[in-house]
This record gives sequence, C-alpha cells and structure tokens, in this order.
Amino acid sequence: MDSSHNKKLYLETWGCQMNVHDSEKASHILEGLGYEQTSDPGAADLVLLNTCMVREKAERKVYSRIGNIRNAAGRRIIGVMGCVAQAEAERVFERSPDVRLVVGTQSIGKLPELVAQLESGFHRAIDVRLSKDADFVELAPEKRRAGVVAFITITEGCDKFCSYCIVPFTRGRERSRPASSIVAEAKALASRGVKEVHLLGQNVNSYGLSGRRTSKTKDNDSEWTTFADLLDRVASESGLSRIKFTTSYPKDFTADIVNVIENHTNLCEWIHLPAQSGSDRILRMMRRGYTRRDYLDRISYIKQSTRDISITGDFIIGFPGETEDDFAQSLELAAEVEYDGLYIFNYSPRPHTPAAAFADTVPDSIKAERFARMQELQRRIQSRRYSRYLGMVVEVLVEGESARSGQDLTGHTRCQKVVNFKGGRAAVGDIVNIRVTELRANSLYGEQV
Repeated sequence: MDSSHNKKLYLETWGCQMNVHDSEKASHILEGLGYEQTSDPGAADLVLLNTCMVREKAERKVYSRIGNIRNAAGRRIIGVMGCVAQAEAERVFERSPDVRLVVGTQSIGKLPELVAQLESGFHRAIDVRLSKDADFVELAPEKRRAGVVAFITITEGCDKFCSYCIVPFTRGRERSRPASSIVAEAKALASRGVKEVHLLGQNVNSYGLSGRRTSKTKDNDSEWTTFADLLDRVASESGLSRIKFTTSYPKDFTADIVNVIENHTNLCEWIHLPAQSGSDRILRMMRRGYTRRDYLDRISYIKQSTRDISITGDFIIGFPGETEDDFAQSLELAAEVEYDGLYIFNYSPRPHTPAAAFADTVPDSIKAERFARMQELQRRIQSRRYSRYLGMVVEVLVEGESARSGQDLTGHTRCQKVVNFKGGRAAVGDIVNIRVTELRANSLYGEQV
C-alpha cells in the first residue's frame, strides 16, 4: 500500500442502529491507524462493508455488492464485518476471493491487529471468535463525530434463541455493561452538546439479567441493576434532554419501566415492543417465551400510563405452519394494539436457526397476500393515529436537511415521529416547536411556531 498519501477508508453500513454504532467504532479505530474516510470506494485503500443478515438473501446482496466494489476498488483491500462476516467466516474468502479481511461482531477492537497483518504482507486476516466474556468496545464521547443524536450500547448478544433468529449466532451470548460506565458515557455526551441518546441492545430490558455471569468486569453487584433502575439513573444523572431505548423484549418488559418513564420528562414517549405473531401456537413454535395474553398485559402497562406513549412493533408473516386462522389472530392483535408504526416482514429461513429445518408450508403467494392485508390494516390504523397530531404543536429535535427536499429540515418528535418543515440550517441541533399542518403516510409536516 502506498504510504506517500493519507490512507483512505470507505465504510458502508447496512442494517440496525447497532450496526451504525459499530461502524462509528470501527471508523474511529481506523482513523487512529491513519485512515481518512472517503465517500468514493474507488479512491479507498480499505473498503469495509458492515453487513446485516436479518433479511432474506442478505448474503447474496453482500457478494453482489463486493462484485460492484471490486470493479471500482482495483487492488485495494476489501473487508466484510458484521453479521454476514460472523455467520459465513472462512466461507467469505471462498465465495469471494477479492475479500481479504473478515471481522466478526465481537472483533471490532481487533482491527489494528488484523489491518497490521494485511499491511505486513499477509494475504488474508480474519477474527470471528465469540465469547461470553468479550469486552465491550467503548468509544470515548470526545472521539465521536459531532451530532445531536448518539447511541450507547448497554447490552450485546442475546440469550433468547427464538427459533427463527440468527442473532445469538452472530452476536453471541447476552452481556451487559456496568451501569456506572453507561451513566458516565451519557453524562459525557450531554456535556458535548448531544441532545438525544438511544440506549441500544438486542433486548434492552433484559439488561443485567445475565450481566454478572457474562462480564469480565469485577465490580460489585451494584454495577448491574434492573433496566428500570438503569433508566432511572441515566435520566437523573446524565443531563440529557431526551433518552430513548430499543429494542424491548415482551417477556422481560415490566410495569416498572413505564413507572420510571412517568417520573422523568427526559425519558421519551416511545416504546418498540415486537409481537411477531398474535397466535399462541405460532409464538410457541417461535420460542418467544410469552403468550398473546402476556403481550397484551405489557401493552396495558403502556396504555394506562399518564403519558401518551407511542407503540411500535414487528410482525413476521408466513412463519412455517402459519394457517389463515393464525394470521387472522395477528391481524386482530394489530387492530387491538393500534400501533403508531409497524415493521412487517415475510418469514425467510436464516442459517443455523431451528426454524430453518421446519417445513415452510406457506407459499410465497400467500405470504405476499397476507403481507398486503397486514400493511393495509396498519395504513388505516396509522392514518387514524396520526390524525390526532393535526393542528397540534410538537417538540422536534432538528437533525438535518430532509433527504426528499433540500428546502426542508427534518427531525423526530419525542414519540419518534418524523417531522419535516421549512427552516434554515442554523436550526440543526435545536429543539423547536412545530405546528403540524399536514399528515403524510409515515411522517408529519408542519411550520415552526
């Protein structure tokens, strides 16, 4: 590699907020090795793809993208990190000889060693080791790129082993960070001007349940607490204007969480609580660990709150063996909950998961038809739910220019609604009041008050 110029990094991120945060960590580590980011893969010395494997045919899309980048990247290093790297491991090299670097989900901190191997003449470098004792890669707040929204990882991995989910195989077993470390990071981010923080984890409200047995930190037991107590500490001690969290797992969601939200105005009115199915039979096959009644009990905690808390969720359509009656129960559950937003996915088998061995008895045509019915139901519900905002003044954190119109600014409400409005770029980073004048399919439009 030519050392006569600054080394360039092209980093492309797919998938969840956890991947976005992982890319932020990788970028900082590589900057410490002399790499500067570029938006042009053709100009990069190191091209790194941070991948997701939740969706169908994820691997195929990754290899297709590698082929496209290869044409632009010439003899440069191409690397794969994230869930596809973790699941595929050595097979990445076999399927794409152009790849020279494979970085597993727990190996971001090993990037200096891996890159050093390549720069010293090794043709390939890989680290995909998973350990329940793996350290968290913590990014110091002063090293973050300036922004008004930041992410804090509080847990990594998952111990639930739902029958369809690949996360335990790509992210490893569940681990919790010590509470003092999380609170310190939140305080430092607030002191640097961050207005909103998202606490991240595959199952955030499982925080602390396995922390003592999976973290190498030898602090006393007070370092791990319940998720509700952690929320209370972050809200009380951080100085942040807004705190959000995702994703919640229904089995571990407690009324205490709602009680804490009610006690702190900087805990925002939004909870993402995936149901996945409304059928007890399908929930058992999915190994979700709760029933329809259990889920509705959790929803009742939220709806009985004195705060108007928005609820979003997930449903999987066409899980193996799903009958028309099973699907009807999912429609009924969605209608009863009345979600403010819903992520709907057609089932697709993921490697290593038990459900991959199930007979997929639901044809694609039926999945598509059921998907459309669920989508139409949610469209009607969402339209009705959004109508309550028309004429209302909402608080919006201005995050930047709207992607659809360079004349508009965009941001989120406390309840995670997207709001677009006309305004000058100087408002980015401010929390402003917007009167909603127009309802759109998945966003609100308004004018600054």
